[in-house]
Amino acid sequence: MLAQKLILGYGTTVVVQIVQIFASIVVARIAGPTVLGTVAFGLAFVSTFEFIADLGIGPAHVKLISEGRDVGSCISTFAVLKTVNTFVFFIVVVVILLVQRYVLNIAFESTAHEYVIILFLVAITINQLLLIPGTTFAAKTEQAKQSIPEFIRTFIYQVLRVTLVLLGYRAVALAFGNLIATILVIPVILYLFRGCPRAKFDKKLAMDYLRISVPVLFIGIATKVMHNVDKVMLQHFTNSEQLGYYTASYRIGSVVFMMATSVGMLFLPLFSKATSEGNLGYINSTIDRFERFTLIFVMPLVIFLSLYADVIVKLVLGSQYLPSIPLMAIINIAMFLMVLNIPYGNVITGMGFFRLFAILSMVHLAVFMVLICVLPNPLLFDLGITGGAFTLLFSSVFAGVLYRIYAKRKCPLLSLHSNLKYVVFGIVNYIGFAYLYGYLSTMYGATFKIIFLPGYFIVTYGALLIMGWIEKGDLNSLKMLFNLKKIGVYVKGELGNNND
Repeated sequence: MLAQKLILGYGTTVVVQIVQIFASIVVARIAGPTVLGTVAFGLAFVSTFEFIADLGIGPAHVKLISEGRDVGSCISTFAVLKTVNTFVFFIVVVVILLVQRYVLNIAFESTAHEYVIILFLVAITINQLLLIPGTTFAAKTEQAKQSIPEFIRTFIYQVLRVTLVLLGYRAVALAFGNLIATILVIPVILYLFRGCPRAKFDKKLAMDYLRISVPVLFIGIATKVMHNVDKVMLQHFTNSEQLGYYTASYRIGSVVFMMATSVGMLFLPLFSKATSEGNLGYINSTIDRFERFTLIFVMPLVIFLSLYADVIVKLVLGSQYLPSIPLMAIINIAMFLMVLNIPYGNVITGMGFFRLFAILSMVHLAVFMVLICVLPNPLLFDLGITGGAFTLLFSSVFAGVLYRIYAKRKCPLLSLHSNLKYVVFGIVNYIGFAYLYGYLSTMYGATFKIIFLPGYFIVTYGALLIMGWIEKGDLNSLKMLFNLKKIGVYVKGELGNNND
């Protein structure tokens, strides 16, 4: 069922992102970049401190259950630790807001920013508590139970977003819509969680959680800060309107990134189990299959979206978002690199080297912080929101090299070169078509851009077929994406099994 799990996680995430994109198009066109920037800043401000609500116990929960510990004891112990951490997170953010507002006398750009932050704080607090069952589903690799609630929540929120904007409401109402969607999905998650065993809080097991979570804590800090601090810093260096342009580009690129998150959550318990069984060959073959599929079928789409950014932005978002065009091309590539990096990081954590990965994560964070403080800074490079996009790209390249070096050291069976030809093909493909697109679109305008849409994929996949780089197994993997019958059987079986 591994194929079905991967496809369901990959496919559901893509569907969710597509729904979000369509809703974001309506919101972006009607509300404008300033509203987008305000909402993005509020969410990023709260999410930057979200690591406090976890403190590393989430990955510890995944690891302990995947290693065969008593599920009931793990759930009960994790629930207590998670609740305490979430309460501390809530208090910390409230204190920071009060200190900034009444002690330091630092005001936000508008009062709407403050209300948006408060609403997101409540929603994220609730969502963190819902991760008690959510992380358990991840530990048991129950992809359907993970994906379905998120799909429902996203669908409700996007409907509310569009409705509220059409009614004339703005940033505060959008943040409130997110809170409502989070509350409405609670019964669904509790229903799916109903069959999981319970036990008493285990002090000895709690110490195991804390032992594993210490190095993972730094991983959580690095991850949450890097995913959010760019927006906070860009708000500081620019304004909500500029941040809105950045957010619009980031939203499209995040389709690829969310794939990485979904698949990464599945890889960790699989690698952990394979390591405990001494089956390192399984780790190598799984990464090879994922990487090969991603390079053959996802990479060309990413390249196309980057090259076609001018048409996509003008057609989808309108002329008011023209500053988003160069950002979209950079961010798409950066997000794709994150997809390719995720499995190698999970090899290190899945094999139990959390301390090592914590060190690598903090090094990655240090590089990211230097870049985000330097590139957009008007007193230094003054690249503005473009500097934010380059920060994502350069830090992704750095992390990819770092993770692969240490993953190879810990798992010598890993082959870092088996799919190198596809990477080279992608680089040549991008450079060649970028030159062709820039030259011919100037000469022939809209006519060429229409022809380019099918022409790119015909030429790209034609070249891969001629060179024999697409094999029968690759096509079979692609067919699995559309085998709804098998995925349906998997989902039905998982949802009907609540006693494992």
